[in-house]
Amino acid sequence: MSFFEELARDREKQIMAISIVFFVLAFPLYFFIAASGADGSASLNTLDLYEIDGEYTFIELDAGDEFIANGDPLMIDDLHTDAIDDAEDFNIIGVRMTMTYTEAEQVNGPLCSVASGNPADDTITGMTMHGEYNETATGSNNGDSGGHTVESYWVNTTLIDEEIVMMTKGEIISEIDADGAGLGAYSAEISVDAQAGNTPPGCQRSDDGEDVTYTIELIVFDYDIKPFFEVLEEL
Repeated sequence: MSFFEELARDREKQIMAISIVFFVLAFPLYFFIAASGADGSASLNTLDLYEIDGEYTFIELDAGDEFIANGDPLMIDDLHTDAIDDAEDFNIIGVRMTMTYTEAEQVNGPLCSVASGNPADDTITGMTMHGEYNETATGSNNGDSGGHTVESYWVNTTLIDEEIVMMTKGEIISEIDADGAGLGAYSAEISVDAQAGNTPPGCQRSDDGEDVTYTIELIVFDYDIKPFFEVLEEL
């Protein structure tokens, strides 16, 4: 009787043969997976020179053009990343609000056509809010027009600006990847402190507020981390 005929009749030998085949196939696969995991962990924790290759993009949350009355702030809310397709796939590292504004002083009086005086500087303050990450910045129209930006970040932008760093890859990722911190609700506020300028006799000035154009954008940073010496070899 041949081995295969005996194997077909003997149940114990069948079980033994199946077990041998299983271990022959499973053991190499196990060690391959284990080795891959170890390599990945070692790569993340290896201290080396790395280059951070990244690109900023911006996603608009809201935009508008409003007359903001003196002492009556404009509240901008109901902003949420749910309104953006696949927002969870983006590395949202911050938010910025860009404002431009124009003097809105009015003159009135019989002698204003002869001499109307000079407008006064107005102060415009913008605030962005996202969870615990709030940022405020103030600008001036310098008596005419102007603009400024409010930016808020929840990652280490200083590290991004370095480009080449001596760290582990895991440490770099923990510093520049938002890990979902950019998801959720956003709001903003713009306020105006308007001052009327000086006028000669027979002319009056009034300043009730400021015309403000604003844009609110999410800041997205896409990055790739490469060992610095590999980059040099590619050049």
